[in-house]
Amino acid sequence: MKTPINNRVILSVMAMFNGTELVFKIDGLTLGEFDPSAEGFYKNVQTFAFKVKKRRAIRMDIKADVPVDIAVADENGSSVSYKQAVKEGMIGPFPTEGNREMGMILGIHPGDKATVSVEVWMERS
Repeated sequence: MKTPINNRVILSVMAMFNGTELVFKIDGLTLGEFDPSAEGFYKNVQTFAFKVKKRRAIRMDIKADVPVDIAVADENGSSVSYKQAVKEGMIGPFPTEGNREMGMILGIHPGDKATVSVEVWMERS
């Protein structure tokens, strides 16, 4: 019986051979938690910024227990990509163009709760 290979293992091995580097990682983020200080009393949307280098490409490896929406934005706040109902998988590549910083927005429907892990990989050259 074969053991399935995890995407994270594949990305780690690829990083050694094809010149990618991890630029952002978050494990076990709880999206949709109750927060009386947040608008609507739940943290349904969270944003993150990460540093990138110009003229490279990034990929994202996402894993969530409940489907989430994810958007990628450049320094100007313009949308680079938007995917709905992502539960597990890799999205990208997205060119960094002239950006030195990019952002990611994770969202979930009000009343839902998800545990999310995301890794952002950038090619080295």
